[in-house]
Amino acid sequence: MVRAGIFVRNQLALLGIRCLLDAETDIQVAFATATPFAVAAGTVDCLVLDLDLLDELPELPGGTAGVPLARTVLLTADGTAPDRIGETHPFDGAPPLLVDAIRRAAGPDPATARAGPVARQGVATLSPREREVLGHLVEGCTHDQAARRIGISQHTVDTYVKRIRSKLGAHNKAQLVRAALTAPRVQPARTEFRQRQQVET
Repeated sequence: MVRAGIFVRNQLALLGIRCLLDAETDIQVAFATATPFAVAAGTVDCLVLDLDLLDELPELPGGTAGVPLARTVLLTADGTAPDRIGETHPFDGAPPLLVDAIRRAAGPDPATARAGPVARQGVATLSPREREVLGHLVEGCTHDQAARRIGISQHTVDTYVKRIRSKLGAHNKAQLVRAALTAPRVQPARTEFRQRQQVET
């Protein structure tokens, strides 16, 4: 049984999506509301999210409102969302396609299913600094934020990202993060270690 949560601003659309999912025998609606809130880990398998509400969600480590990014279906005007993990679906798209997107996002490992084997294996070929940069991107940092955390220029981060994309065959940030999610955990721990060394010396 797939447990889905719905955050949609338009009340008519919210009601329509809820009725659509209630009719599915393998999907259970855990909540349906226009007011975003932090979702406790494990409460839902998939989050259906209105793009207009994205900025109103609480920022929690590891996901959107507590739900991993790979487990979201983002509802947009045209079905596209740059640098977004998970599924996207246009508001006026066919209802069966929305149901299919929810099932894919709630699957055993949506990130692994969409990342190619070259990308999954390529993470292991990254240098320690490249893995550090990728780790910050996985956490949702912009290039500027990653640069400030590491203590290098944004231009240098841009260069590292270009190298990472080349090694992984990734064309955008979403594909980079998908590759990272399928590999052994990528952690930006080197920065903290380097800062401790500086304090001790």
